[in-house]
Amino acid sequence: MKQGPLRILHVSSEVAPFSKSGGLADVSASLPQALAEIGHDVVVVSPKYKSLRAFSPATGALSTSVKLNHSSFDVSFPEQSPTQPNLRYVFVDSPEMFERDGYYYDPQLKSDYLDNDARFALLSLAALEWCRTSDWVPDIVHGHDWQTGPVPLFMRSPRFDGLFDESRFTLTIHNMAFQGRFHAGSQVWVDHGAEHFHAGGRAEFHGTFCYLKMGIEFADAINTVSPTYAHELRTIDSMGFDMGPVLQGRYKYFSGILNGIDTILWNPQTDDLLDRQFTATSLAARNVNKRALCESAGLPYDQSVPLIGMVTRVSEQKGFGILIPAAGELISWPAQLIILGNGDPHYEQELKMLESVYPKRIKVFSDHNEALAHKIYGSVDIYLMPSHFEPCGLSQMMALRYGAPPVARETGGLADTILDADHDPTSGTGFLFRDYDSRSLVTAMKRALSAFRKTERWRKIQRHGMRQDFSWRRSARVYEEMYRRSLSRGRLVP
Repeated sequence: MKQGPLRILHVSSEVAPFSKSGGLADVSASLPQALAEIGHDVVVVSPKYKSLRAFSPATGALSTSVKLNHSSFDVSFPEQSPTQPNLRYVFVDSPEMFERDGYYYDPQLKSDYLDNDARFALLSLAALEWCRTSDWVPDIVHGHDWQTGPVPLFMRSPRFDGLFDESRFTLTIHNMAFQGRFHAGSQVWVDHGAEHFHAGGRAEFHGTFCYLKMGIEFADAINTVSPTYAHELRTIDSMGFDMGPVLQGRYKYFSGILNGIDTILWNPQTDDLLDRQFTATSLAARNVNKRALCESAGLPYDQSVPLIGMVTRVSEQKGFGILIPAAGELISWPAQLIILGNGDPHYEQELKMLESVYPKRIKVFSDHNEALAHKIYGSVDIYLMPSHFEPCGLSQMMALRYGAPPVARETGGLADTILDADHDPTSGTGFLFRDYDSRSLVTAMKRALSAFRKTERWRKIQRHGMRQDFSWRRSARVYEEMYRRSLSRGRLVP
């Protein structure tokens, strides 16, 4: 097994704080940072989008011409000014492909960009071209989600003259619902794609040219973002979105590694975005935050009335199909509900209707506001995650760290990170329910409200949650072990 520091190239379609539409961006930032902190040489490659934030380019940028199918793209690679030892952020600057209003979705046409196949084939290839141009050959190329599925085929392409023969490819599946399925003509964008596009081929999936399947079939190691979600993907048809048999065929190289959170950024003791900072031994100070949040949201403040919170994408996956029918009963106990997020227009409209009917009980903020997210975590009494499925989830970790016990469905990473306080009275951190229906949600919330009324018991549950270790240090070591195992094996796929 290879010893010493590794060279690790992460390829991701988004990375916080530069670009972010969801949890993928957080992981693509935090995992490389944790790996760099333990001594590895880490580079993150991601597109230079039109809306790139917090980008301070270093002087000079490498450039090259990238040939894709019969097209040639002039690409430059601006880098972020260094902020951490052993870690670099490199951006793929191709204005015709990435200088757009959305990352994946065209807000004008209200549909995915029609050339996403070419756009993310270019990202996959350009990341490797940067390695050749900069004379930096990685031990591990780590791709994230379907957008990087073409990477291993490009790595083995004759165009690189064996440059990556000793490198290994790792694929992380962050959400199986998104698979990068394209029409048959998309095969022209990927080296050797046509060789594997036939019935049952490694690139074919239900008649489509599938980037995620390519990544799975050609990876030297595959993982997803929690142990329970890994089991669900292989064994529950609806969770795997038909991809379960593909994963089952590669089960020896497939694992679940729990995500972490940035415990420096998410720390209630030092969080400047809170009205009052606090610790596990000063939980009464949270009421200052609760009062301020209620006042800013136009909700009456009452310390004895539980404030329930969500920071989330508004979608069926996140449980709005069972929450909305139950909302009236939840707030009648009494309780208040505050939601930060946007997404499905149908559910957004229903939430706004509830807000108009119950203006003193429900408040909905339909935008992305990082400062408000911190305030919600540090203010609400109960954090709600009734997800239909949840690969890992980061929100429950943040809520636990900020003393807001979750009520959540027992699925994916929620099952791995929350201990039910009724089932484990000595160590419980929240309240779980199994079935995906409104009645199960209401029953779990009733259990939480019963505990909330008993101040001493509630404080105990809060403190247990705040003392959980959700840092990336632990998970980074598990990733390191996976990398070294793949390097100790021969290359799995020619």
